[in-house]
Amino acid sequence: MKNNLRSTEAAIKAGQLLLTEKPFVYILSSKELGLRCDNCLQKLKVLKCSGCQFVHYCGRLCQKEAWGEHKWECANLKRVAPKIIPDGARMLAKIINRLNRGDGQSYRAYYSKTSFRMWKDLMSHYPDLKQDQKRMDHFTSLCMVLFEFIRDISLPNTVELMGMYGRMVINSFTILDVDMNSIGTGIYLASSIVDHSCNPNAVATFEGKTINIRAIKDMSSLDWNQIRISYIDLLKTPYERQTELLENYYFLCQCDRCMDDTQLKILHAAKCPNPKCDNPVNIPWKENCELVRKPIIEKDSENQNGGIPNEHENEKQGDVNKILEKDKECNACGTQCTEKLVELFKKAMEFTEMHLQKMKGSSVAYVDVCKFCLDKQEGILHPLNVMHAQTLDHAFDALIQVQLWETACVYAERLVPCFRFYYGDRHPLLGLLHLKYGKILLYKMDLHKALEQLKLSEKILKITHGERHPLYKDQLLPLLSQAMLES
Repeated sequence: MKNNLRSTEAAIKAGQLLLTEKPFVYILSSKELGLRCDNCLQKLKVLKCSGCQFVHYCGRLCQKEAWGEHKWECANLKRVAPKIIPDGARMLAKIINRLNRGDGQSYRAYYSKTSFRMWKDLMSHYPDLKQDQKRMDHFTSLCMVLFEFIRDISLPNTVELMGMYGRMVINSFTILDVDMNSIGTGIYLASSIVDHSCNPNAVATFEGKTINIRAIKDMSSLDWNQIRISYIDLLKTPYERQTELLENYYFLCQCDRCMDDTQLKILHAAKCPNPKCDNPVNIPWKENCELVRKPIIEKDSENQNGGIPNEHENEKQGDVNKILEKDKECNACGTQCTEKLVELFKKAMEFTEMHLQKMKGSSVAYVDVCKFCLDKQEGILHPLNVMHAQTLDHAFDALIQVQLWETACVYAERLVPCFRFYYGDRHPLLGLLHLKYGKILLYKMDLHKALEQLKLSEKILKITHGERHPLYKDQLLPLLSQAMLES
């Protein structure tokens, strides 16, 4: 792998590219089949592979480039047609093939001039997998598919296969398009060295199937033990983030952002009844509403090595609950919440939670539902309340889909401070929000505001994506030039 690797001694500036890497193995998501090229992952006019009639390519160049890897798969896909191979099974089959036929066992992916990672270096969390019934059921179902799908390669024994499965699910990256939508899955050996933080100092973006890791904060030197990206969406409570990380990666996140008590006061906060006060007011709205997992005692040595922390350690919330269960009054101006306000707040939170759960598994957000939730939240929920932010996010995306530009602008204006609070000042999603908002304003010929939003987007995306990324050079810069010329 050719890579201009950064010196570990030199200072790092925000926006510098730390690592770029091609995948060890990857797949295009099945929901994108027929819409994108299976090799370059670009959204173009594509044609089916004449052999398997399953994968698609944008041209002969991509088909030829992919043939070395696709050749073995083509015959198997053709044999089991018209059955559709699940994404997980196809990914695991590609891993088996590379390890058996290619250079998979000896391949080295360098993250510094002298340091590298190989397939065997990836953690499988084998003991945790054996205790995870959901993942064991998934593994069993994948094995059944593999026995039918692969006929020309001897499958590993169950222990080896489970180790491969563990490495796959723990170390996979979700491949994103320019709009930060999931389009595939890839394993990147060198990039897997990077750990998680909810307050990251780096970010992973993609150009096709290539991953780029860039610094978003200045650092005195490049220490890979200190580089952090976020594995998950951050627009959640610490408890939700920690739960997702425990279920998917088997560790309890205790980063400074998760453990920050001051942020807990805002997550489920009401708006102060005093119109001149912006302070959050905490009103208990349901029993056992946990916002963060805080261990009371030290984790044992097994937990420190990646095991699932003791349940009793994680569930105790004494200090946090004391913070949130004070009298229902503003601790800044002293304004007391009326019983009516308390009741309205509880109903708004319950109603919003129910509808957010309904929209969680759907790719489509509903304008009317979001608007109904926001009407109930108006003047009741704090502007940075996490449920309010999530509703605004769903509403903005839904309004863009149905092209209701005026209302979309209203919600975008309110969403920007929420994104900045939950994602930080240098996050791709914040840059993308400014870009979408600026594009709508430009369409509406509100040139001054459009230029302002596009400049904010440019400032962020230059750091998170770099000047050569298609999102920056092909989407943002033309809009920025248009706004500057027309204004």
